[in-house]
Amino acid sequence: MKKGLILLCFCFLILLSSWGWAQDIVLMHDKGGAPDWQTPFTEMANIAQKEIGITFVPTPFPATDVFMSAARTALPTNKAPELFTWWSDFRMKPLIDAGLLEDVTSLWDNHKDEYDPAFRKAFESDGKVFGVPTNLAYWVVYYSIPVFEKFGLKEPQTWNEFIAICDTLKENDIIPLGSTVQGRWPTFIYFEDLMIRTNPDFYEALMIGKAKYTDEPSKKVFTLWKEMIDKGYFSDPSTDIFGDFPRLLAQGKAGMILIGNWYEGQLMAAGLNVGKDVGAFILPSIDPQVGNVIIYEAAPMLLGKNAPKKEDALKIAEWWMKPETQYQWCKLLGFVPSNKKSSTDFLSVPMQNIVKQISEKQYRLVNRFWEATPTDICEEAVDKFAEFILDPSKMDQILADLDKIADTYWSGQ
Repeated sequence: MKKGLILLCFCFLILLSSWGWAQDIVLMHDKGGAPDWQTPFTEMANIAQKEIGITFVPTPFPATDVFMSAARTALPTNKAPELFTWWSDFRMKPLIDAGLLEDVTSLWDNHKDEYDPAFRKAFESDGKVFGVPTNLAYWVVYYSIPVFEKFGLKEPQTWNEFIAICDTLKENDIIPLGSTVQGRWPTFIYFEDLMIRTNPDFYEALMIGKAKYTDEPSKKVFTLWKEMIDKGYFSDPSTDIFGDFPRLLAQGKAGMILIGNWYEGQLMAAGLNVGKDVGAFILPSIDPQVGNVIIYEAAPMLLGKNAPKKEDALKIAEWWMKPETQYQWCKLLGFVPSNKKSSTDFLSVPMQNIVKQISEKQYRLVNRFWEATPTDICEEAVDKFAEFILDPSKMDQILADLDKIADTYWSGQ
C-alpha cells in the first residue's frame, strides 16, 4: 500500500513538472480506464488544431480519487491545468468558493439560444457560470422489447399503466425493475424519480435545505417506494446492474431498468440492439398535475483560473460550445448533445425519439440527486437509501436520520 502511494505521488510530481516545462494546454480527466475518454479527447484535440489552430494534451488518470487529489493539489498553483473534467452543481462548489475556476459566463451568454437554461444553472453560482458541458444524460426506462411483446405490453402513458406493467411482469416471474445497493450511488435513483413525479418543487427545495425529509411530500414518496419494494417489483439488492442486469434483460428474465441513457453502452456490450431488442420511454408522472418532467445529469469541463495558458483555454471553451463541436464530441461517445442546435442523427432511434419528445412537449429538466444536493449530505444519504431498500420497515427512522444529516450540514452554512 505504501509503495503504491509513493509511486502515485512520484507520478504526480512528474506530471506537474511536465506541465510546467512543456507549456502545453493540459486537459486532465478521470476517464482513463472504463469508460475511456482518452481516444475521443485526443481526436477532439486534433480537430481543434485544424479548426482553430489551438490544441490540448489530454492527460488521463485511471482512478477518480487519484484524479481528484491531483487536480485539487495543482489548481491553487501556477501549474494548474487549463482544462479538466469534473461534476456539476454542489460537486463543483468548493472549487468555485476557493476561487480556483475561470468565469465563463460570457461564453454562455454568446450561446444562450442554443442551451436549455437548466444546463446553465447546473454550472452556475451567484449568477456566474463556470465550465462548459462535456456530457448530458437523460434518465429513462429501458425495456426488453421481446418481453413486452410476449405479454402484449406497450410503453405506458400514465403511472397506472406503468404499475400494471410491473404487476404483469411480476405475475409471470419476470423481474419488473432493476435496482441495487451495489456501488452505493445507485440507491438514490428511485427516490429522485418518484419524488420529481409527485412534487418536483419540493424535491428542488429539499436539495438546497428549504424542506425536510420528514415533511409530508417526502413521506408520501417513501411510502410509495416501500409499497413497490414490498410488492417485489425490484431485482435483488445485490444485483450488479452493470454486469448482471443487461444479461438478465437479454435472457428475458427482467423487463425494465430506470437509468441514465449512457447505459446503452452496457446494453450493447451484452449483445443487445437498442431499438430492436431494447426500447426506451420516459417514466410517466405519478401526479398528472406535475406535467412532463425528467431527471438529467450534466458534467462540465472546467478551466483553471491559475493556469499558464488560460487565454487559449478560453478559446477552446468557446469552440467547444458550438453546435458543430458538440456534435463531433457527442458522436464519438454516443452522448446526447447539450447544444439544442446539434444534430442527434447518431443516437439510437429510441433516444432520438426521446430527445424530440423532451423538446416538443417542453419537459421540465431536474438535476440528478448526486449533483443537486451538497456532497456531504449525498455521501451519507445514499447509505440511508440503501438501508431503506434492504429494510423498508425502518422508513420513519431513516427519514429522521436523513433530516439529521441534512440539518447538521445546513446549520454550519
